[in-house]
Amino acid sequence: MRTDLRMNRWQIAALVVALAVVVAGKQYYRHASAGELGWILSPTARMVGAVSGGDFEYEAGAGWIDRDLRYAIVPACAGLHFVLAAFLALVLGGLPAMCTRRAAAGRLASAAVLAYLGTLVVNTTRIAIAIAMHRGAIDVGGLDHGEVHRLEGVVVYLGGLCALYALARTVHTGKVRHALAR
Repeated sequence: MRTDLRMNRWQIAALVVALAVVVAGKQYYRHASAGELGWILSPTARMVGAVSGGDFEYEAGAGWIDRDLRYAIVPACAGLHFVLAAFLALVLGGLPAMCTRRAAAGRLASAAVLAYLGTLVVNTTRIAIAIAMHRGAIDVGGLDHGEVHRLEGVVVYLGGLCALYALARTVHTGKVRHALAR
């Protein structure tokens, strides 16, 4: 058992770091304002505006608002739970490759960057679909809009997490390196 722990110490350390990041992130998000979440809400609002044709402007205390669309991107839309779950999925997907201190540190840093970028893409997709539903461009029939909005979020976020995990596993197995070398 001692040999197993020694062989896997960098993987264990990476998991501890990842879990600490998730706990700290959840604590941060619990009380964060729209302004404090500007690092993720501002680029999301710009990307949503580009995709939806909207024009979101920051309003202190509220978030990013498009008055013509009558739609707001507020702290609840930040996707911070997603970025934390994405970070964890990427770490878990790349865990087998974290056999050295350098590999673990590199994978953790890569996971953080990819989780952030992936969150911007997935959250932009989710909010753009929600705006289309809000505008009536996507007909939900007689279904409750709140329930459809939640279901849409679950489907988009789950798809995004699965894609990020698959990316981490693919990079670990070297399939990406082989494909790029061709």
